[in-house]
Amino acid sequence: MSDAVVSPTRRLSSCRQWLALGVLALGTLAGCQGAPTPQDVLDVESPQARHARRAAEHAVKPQETFGGGATRIALITALMAPSGETVRERDIRDGASLAIDEVGGGQLSVLVENTDGSPQQIQEAAKRLASQNVALVALSVADVPVSTVRQGLGSSRAPLLVLRGNGAERPAGTFAFVSDRIDSAVEGASYAVASGRKRLVVLLPGDVSAAERQRLDRGLAGYGIKPALVAVTGTTAFTGDAASKTTLKDTDGVLLVGSGDPDVGALSQLKANGYLKPNAMVVGSSGWANAAYKRPELAGSHLCLFGPENGSRMTSRYLDRYERAAGTDAAYGFDVIALAAGLVRSQGETAITQESLRSPNGFIGAAAAFRFEKSGSVERTCAIYQVTSGSVKLMDPAPRSF
Repeated sequence: MSDAVVSPTRRLSSCRQWLALGVLALGTLAGCQGAPTPQDVLDVESPQARHARRAAEHAVKPQETFGGGATRIALITALMAPSGETVRERDIRDGASLAIDEVGGGQLSVLVENTDGSPQQIQEAAKRLASQNVALVALSVADVPVSTVRQGLGSSRAPLLVLRGNGAERPAGTFAFVSDRIDSAVEGASYAVASGRKRLVVLLPGDVSAAERQRLDRGLAGYGIKPALVAVTGTTAFTGDAASKTTLKDTDGVLLVGSGDPDVGALSQLKANGYLKPNAMVVGSSGWANAAYKRPELAGSHLCLFGPENGSRMTSRYLDRYERAAGTDAAYGFDVIALAAGLVRSQGETAITQESLRSPNGFIGAAAAFRFEKSGSVERTCAIYQVTSGSVKLMDPAPRSF
């Protein structure tokens, strides 16, 4: 993966352009000819033995190092937590390990500190990393104060990536790395408008926070989108009164952030009272539960989803190495390394700085294109899927540029 040249200006376009990813050369293994000997037959590894061997190869240790490059990237996890490792943190760590081999180019190494998730151990891990001259630190632990890591790093100028959403609390000078349902909803709305929808109604779930509402408003405004109505489901009834008819007539786009019963009920009211045009597009978000795909009321809806696309080089390599599918968290771990690799490859060993991370050019990784705003928030492109037959079908791959 490498840096993508990305336009610094936002635009609405129904034509989604992307750059083709470079294909790395693969080595081929020469097969032995002739019939197997009895010893060869005895040496064939059983599935159980292979699983045990691979589990041992990837067993978690307090400190791990992947790769041998001169530029050091650090990852702090909570994989040694008393309650046991989580799938999320395991995927992040394994995605980073895979990326060292796939895109590191022999220039990077990853120093992994697997802690129990306590502030004390995390701060001690940060102190050790600071003494090893790391160029970039990523934190996958979900609930420890980010200031704990920054205090441990002391005078180190290494940028800090936090694998949390844009809405999470972060000290100045740190970078969010996870995209959530609000980011998904904003990008989905921009897709609907780019597809010709002009009157958009936004339906918010009852659990939306004030901070999420503000982020949504800012995101839509950034694309020049002014909804005809923004309402919270379960508290707003869409009846056939004159006021509703005036506000909701000719609605051709619905942004449905949630997928619970109140959300689906509100959508059904809009349809039942004739407020939606025949070609109205329903756009969901990454916050929809998988069970929502089976609801007939949501069939045909569109979703803007982040993460790796099935069948990509990254997903096939991940499946081969770890014998499980690569999800969004694995892509995030991979992209931490892709980010560093792109900077070092193009600008040298000292390229990873606060300023270079904020470059409007952005980067390309397993989870498509991403870049950081001045505030440290992350912006990502996403793929558009359509809900069909109880599942989702890829309709429009994620753009490789903004």
